[in-house]
Amino acid sequence: MEASFIITWTVFLFVLLIYLSFYSYDKCVLFQDAYTVCFRGSVQKKEEQVVSYIDAHMQKQFGKKYFGVGKVVGTVDRDGNTTSVTGECQVKVPVRQFFTMHDQEGWKIRTRAKAQIINPTKMIRRSRMAKNAVSELGK
Repeated sequence: MEASFIITWTVFLFVLLIYLSFYSYDKCVLFQDAYTVCFRGSVQKKEEQVVSYIDAHMQKQFGKKYFGVGKVVGTVDRDGNTTSVTGECQVKVPVRQFFTMHDQEGWKIRTRAKAQIINPTKMIRRSRMAKNAVSELGK
């Protein structure tokens, strides 16, 4: 009788640890993907192409590398000189109501990554101009 309880709880704890591992992995990968696509969009030559680039490449970046989640949904926002990507997905837990508190979202993963919009070509040209100006002053 006692062994049946111990084995049941041991199996239950192992399954819970596996789901917690999936949750942690998915949260890290989702932030990494959100930041990667946000950064790649922020270094476009034309600033008006930033949001369209991110929208076009977001689902490709998210891909199918997540374990035990539904569809990954992403949104992009631009606020002045900063762009941000929000990624969201729901972890599929068989008996979710036992693992979450009442009126809580439960196993939903939501992350936001931000990057400042810069034009690398313009930055390089300005740096070279400053370097040339300093070298001319030194002569």
